Amino acid sequence: MIYEPSPASPDAVSGFVGPGRSAGVRAALLRRRSRFGDGAYSALRWTGAGLFGAVVIGLLIGIGSDSSLALQHSGLGFIWSGTWNPAAGQYGAGILVVDTLITTGVAMVLMVPIGLGTAIFLSELAPRWIAGPLATLIGLLAAVPSIVVGLWGLLVLTPIFANQVEPLLASVPLLGWLFRGEAYGPSILLASVVLAVMTLPTMVALSGTAFAAVPVADREAAMALGATRWQVVRRAVFPAARAGVSAAITLAVGRALGESIAVAMVIGNRPAIPESLTTPGATLGSAIVNQFAEASPGIGTSSIIALGAVLLLLTVAVNAGGQALLRRGSASRPGTAGALR
Repeated sequence: MIYEPSPASPDAVSGFVGPGRSAGVRAALLRRRSRFGDGAYSALRWTGAGLFGAVVIGLLIGIGSDSSLALQHSGLGFIWSGTWNPAAGQYGAGILVVDTLITTGVAMVLMVPIGLGTAIFLSELAPRWIAGPLATLIGLLAAVPSIVVGLWGLLVLTPIFANQVEPLLASVPLLGWLFRGEAYGPSILLASVVLAVMTLPTMVALSGTAFAAVPVADREAAMALGATRWQVVRRAVFPAARAGVSAAITLAVGRALGESIAVAMVIGNRPAIPESLTTPGATLGSAIVNQFAEASPGIGTSSIIALGAVLLLLTVAVNAGGQALLRRGSASRPGTAGALR
């Protein structure tokens, strides 16, 4: 006897379907959920992009409008004028730009070799039981607030530099002219050392990530061609990670350019052409920190905000240069075999 479910049977009431139809229903539900998820993600993405764009445009409009009075007073010469004397009503960012570039450049000269060597050692040469704790300690250094680093430089490094480091450097043949003059302690050199310490974790972390991203096959190919461990690093790993190292340097330069609190505490804050690296100076960031509260309403406040606009332009130029280097490095990445020839 064949059972045929009646319209009132449980199967008919519950809407029982076969396996094939059940799979089709599940696929339809998944497609519907996928379309809903894609739509929600697209809406969230465009909303975030719109908010970010609105913030950037608002920032640019605010800085431009607030600094317009200074630009009307000094013209475009505000950017390269070498006189900053608020007491006499003379405002020019040129000397501050020069001191900022010198301080950042010296900091990078000190930091890049140390940071790059540390990253190579931790990722390629050091045993794991040493590399792990050292990488953690360097990472913790990045979490130290800038004002704490500034206090360390002011209270600990300043007397050491004034009494020992700067006189010693001034006595070095050939290089002594870079450190000539009276040893004050607070100086461009001390500010550069503080910046080097602050940007070192960024350099080590990002360079180490770039080295770790190099395929193991590149290292094995270099070893198969008879390369030593150092030759593997120098001719196979480093060329492949050059773009990442360039990005690390770019971010470190941007951090050094924008640092203000720590630099203001150790640079001496004297806006003048430096006679040597041991003389006090003033950067764009330190001038903003020191003089914003005391600036006279009107032209004084507008000039301080204009310094922020100049600093923003410098940072954008550095990032644009870093992006150009990254694109060039990605386009001209050499192969392992070619690098070892």
